[in-house]
Amino acid sequence: MKAVADALGVDRKSLNYYVSDRDGLLELVALDAFDTEIRRLDLPADGDWRQLLRLFAAAVAEALIQVGVLISHVRFHGRGGLSTLAEIERIFQSLVSAGFEPMEAGRTLRLLTDIGFSAAREAAEATQGHVDRQAEHVARTLNSTAEDDFPLLRQVATTRESTARVGEQFEFEVDLVIAGLERKLEVRGRA
Repeated sequence: MKAVADALGVDRKSLNYYVSDRDGLLELVALDAFDTEIRRLDLPADGDWRQLLRLFAAAVAEALIQVGVLISHVRFHGRGGLSTLAEIERIFQSLVSAGFEPMEAGRTLRLLTDIGFSAAREAAEATQGHVDRQAEHVARTLNSTAEDDFPLLRQVATTRESTARVGEQFEFEVDLVIAGLERKLEVRGRA
């Protein structure tokens, strides 16, 4: 903490007043990076809930990519992250107006956040030369079998190793969530 205080040009005691330890500092840095990226989210005032969900999911993925290794330190508490929470509230309102229950809206955004986390992890692995580690392991395992064994699994594993495909899983998952939500509204008769 002394080195951080020195780099910031502040008294160490002043820094310790706001940040008590290394984890607290990492939390503040991670939340600031995440919140900065989410603030760039420009939700249209009259946007359809589907559009808002797509924008939110993309913003979360990008924010988590920007946060990088500090991803596990993003937590909302105190006054930090209020702009992010304001955007989430707007999306909640859009979903509830479309016919979803508040808990369904919460679960939906939680699911999209998880999808964003997966997309950020995929992007990080791609920068290290790995697109889909599981696909790599499956392809390696299949190399020990006869070439005509498991043709579909072999095709999928080989295709998923291509860096050109980074982001396709994210798009598929977001499309699937929205299609499922549309179906849920149809069943309720509110589409």
